[in-house]
Amino acid sequence: MPRRGRWNLQRVGAVLGLLWALSAIPVAGFYQSHWSRIIALPKLVRLREEREGGRWTSVTQVSPWLVRALIATEDRTFYSNLGVSFEGIARSLLVDLRYHQLVEGGSTLTQQLVRDTLLSPQKTFRRKISEALLAVMLTALYSKREILSLYLNEVYLGNGFYGIGAASYGYFGVPPGSLTIAQATLVAGLPQAPSAYDPLLHYRAAKVRQWQVLTSMVQDGMLSWRQANRVFRMPLGLRRLSPRKASLEGPA
Repeated sequence: MPRRGRWNLQRVGAVLGLLWALSAIPVAGFYQSHWSRIIALPKLVRLREEREGGRWTSVTQVSPWLVRALIATEDRTFYSNLGVSFEGIARSLLVDLRYHQLVEGGSTLTQQLVRDTLLSPQKTFRRKISEALLAVMLTALYSKREILSLYLNEVYLGNGFYGIGAASYGYFGVPPGSLTIAQATLVAGLPQAPSAYDPLLHYRAAKVRQWQVLTSMVQDGMLSWRQANRVFRMPLGLRRLSPRKASLEGPA
């Protein structure tokens, strides 16, 4: 059977498995039990960021290069999906079933936001289904711009920095809107493994990850290979600043 045909069958099988799992969850009751937290999500994110010493940053205050790099790397269908990626779910379920354990992510930006703010980090099939249901709900209630803002303010970016504001000042001493394309592509690679890719502690690993981000941008037609190579060689202007000092240097 052609490779594409096998993938289509696998995707159909994974979606059917998802629907079967959903049938075991009383969806109306599920949403009712989570409704208050979904509505309060912006407040929850703001409170968490304040607790970590950060300040709210709208997506309109962030370098467009960071948004492009993040979407190319983490969620290529962000602007068109319903909060979940059926191809990602299919791939995730296939790998999970193959290894008989939950080892594959397959999460959209919206699912990552849900997982980090509304659910426990425990890896179970039920949590994965809950994650998908809540991501769909968030997409129905909030605009893509609002979801991006929430994500950028809650995401952990290594070295004790929660949110893009703290990370921008902490790593580079500049506001998020002033990030260069080199700085933006480095930061966009951090959410996958923020501690392992912390550029102050693991510079070489961070640069490898930056190249993966640039490769994704080339594949999406955002950059040419020549531009990607030029960006990769650009200086980053890294500095060592504690989360506390980063919050103090940020805008009041």
